[in-house]
Amino acid sequence: MPKDKHTAPAGAAKTAKKGGGTAPWTLGLGWLFSFLLVILAALLMLLTTLCSAGYMKSRVSACGYGETAYVTMREQFIGYGAATGFSEETMTTVLDPVQIEQDMKDSIDGLYAKSPYRYDRPAIAEQAYAAMEAEAAEKGITLEGDTAANVQVVAEAVRQVYASATAVPLVSQLYTILQKVRTVLLIGIPICLVFTAMAGILMLRISRRDALLGARSLSFSLGGAGIVCAVIGFAVAPSLGLTRLNLSPQALKDLLVSYVNGMFERFVLFAVIYLVLAVVVALLLHPRHKSAQGGRKAG
Repeated sequence: MPKDKHTAPAGAAKTAKKGGGTAPWTLGLGWLFSFLLVILAALLMLLTTLCSAGYMKSRVSACGYGETAYVTMREQFIGYGAATGFSEETMTTVLDPVQIEQDMKDSIDGLYAKSPYRYDRPAIAEQAYAAMEAEAAEKGITLEGDTAANVQVVAEAVRQVYASATAVPLVSQLYTILQKVRTVLLIGIPICLVFTAMAGILMLRISRRDALLGARSLSFSLGGAGIVCAVIGFAVAPSLGLTRLNLSPQALKDLLVSYVNGMFERFVLFAVIYLVLAVVVALLLHPRHKSAQGGRKAG
């Protein structure tokens, strides 16, 4: 009997010592897992926004950039007509709000293609010249010589304005850094996925040995990553003060604000995913701890 009394405390001390050594290591791994999850969210955010033609198209539609471009070009072309004697209807023949937005999307696809290309819109010059020629014919005027050359100059000016407006300036500016970001993501995402998976597997191994400790560690790691992503999503974009930028035209400023806000909204999506996973992990692993306790008591 004395032997049993001495043996039990020794075993308990050994178990306590083992648990005390595991807890700090688990805590550090949990922080690392949270950090990797946030980094992964940032990389995936860049992949699905900055490197995505579809995202740029959605921002162009969301901020009404096409409609604003239509109004601006209409006023400019009417001014050309007033200076050259052509009617408002003739000068705005080339303008169609639906087609303008579609041409913008085509320009975005061109700049995001593997072999980037730009649209010069020669058909716009031809259409504008044909409209002015038709109005001149109705007035009994034949376009020839210097008159035809002057009308061609106006048609070319219309083409240049249209091509510039539908090229979406922000896309042209982003393209200079797009290739570099793609290269970084091509390397960074696989590496981050590997390390995140390794950390997750280690956390799961802990849960097999100690269900309560594993459940808490996984839940806290996922929850912590979710909270950080939520803070980034809700707080960073407003703090940048993009609405106070002195940027013209206003349409470009609106597009920039919409584009950046949409990027940070991606963090909110990741926050929801991580927080939901944290709850699911806690619900799945916590009963294991209870059942394990029940089994030990019954034994």
